[in-house]
Amino acid sequence: MKKTTAPLVWETDLPLFSAYMLRQWSLAMLATALVMGLLLGTLFAAQGNWDALPMLGLMVAGASGGLWVLGLIIMAVLFRGRFHVRYTLSDAGILQETVEPIAKKANRAAIILGVLARKPGLAGAGLIARSREFEAVNWKGAFNAVTQPERHLITLRNGWRTVMFVQCTAENFAEVMERVSQSMQQHKTSKRVATNSPLPFYLRHTALIMLASVPLFMLTEEYGLHLLAPILVLCFALAMLWLINVFAYVIYAGLLYLVVGTLMDLARVRQSSFFPGESYSGFEVMSGDENSILILALIAAGYLIWLSWRALHGGFLALLVKDQSDMDGG
Repeated sequence: MKKTTAPLVWETDLPLFSAYMLRQWSLAMLATALVMGLLLGTLFAAQGNWDALPMLGLMVAGASGGLWVLGLIIMAVLFRGRFHVRYTLSDAGILQETVEPIAKKANRAAIILGVLARKPGLAGAGLIARSREFEAVNWKGAFNAVTQPERHLITLRNGWRTVMFVQCTAENFAEVMERVSQSMQQHKTSKRVATNSPLPFYLRHTALIMLASVPLFMLTEEYGLHLLAPILVLCFALAMLWLINVFAYVIYAGLLYLVVGTLMDLARVRQSSFFPGESYSGFEVMSGDENSILILALIAAGYLIWLSWRALHGGFLALLVKDQSDMDGG
């Protein structure tokens, strides 16, 4: 019978202004700026508004910089540079719980205010924040442990990022480190970590998705289709790649609308302005530019359908899902 060890539980403060935390916050804001810039930039470029790109870049940089500063102010004023958490180290893994009362109240307030004010963005942010009040890693996952004795800190990393900071106390650091090392060795946790970073795959397909969206935007302008369709295809294709695989179904729906709308516009009978009484369809008067747009749009749609099919049939995991699998071994 396997011997079980009593869980080790302790509470401590995460220093919000440590070099590691500041770097994480800065990288998060940089990623936000890049996503905003790429999405809006692709939309503007597809519509030929190249002159607006420099001003767009300044606006995105200003908004992201403002959020970065606002975050630092909140850390300093509301949380006083500390974030209170509880850890439970057991034979199964490590559970990190938010016990900071200000953070928990703020998350619930965001949900309530978002619902009352009919602002889904605010409510969604509150729900996401509340879901992250409990985070866990399982020894059956795939991550490495990097220790920093001078900070009493153990950093758990998968193939490309930090999945959890385990902030110990001066009194229990040695014990925690020993138990983490033994558990990871017993379950071969480190051996499951991918040798190569997955980022190149996701960045490569991110660039291809952005490129594929351009002829779809051109298609809507050429055939009078709703601009929302290519926007949804672009956003959900990126979400399928980085967040959740099942968003691929929205891509199918958006592409179906574009195909049906284009065919209906080409099949529509028009009355000739030069020869009264005569009519023609869009198929009969297609120009070279229209043919080029259609060919590019077909290539783009083919790529997006192929990528969506792979996402739904186990060809790859969305990066968020992959990270979660690395954490819990699912």
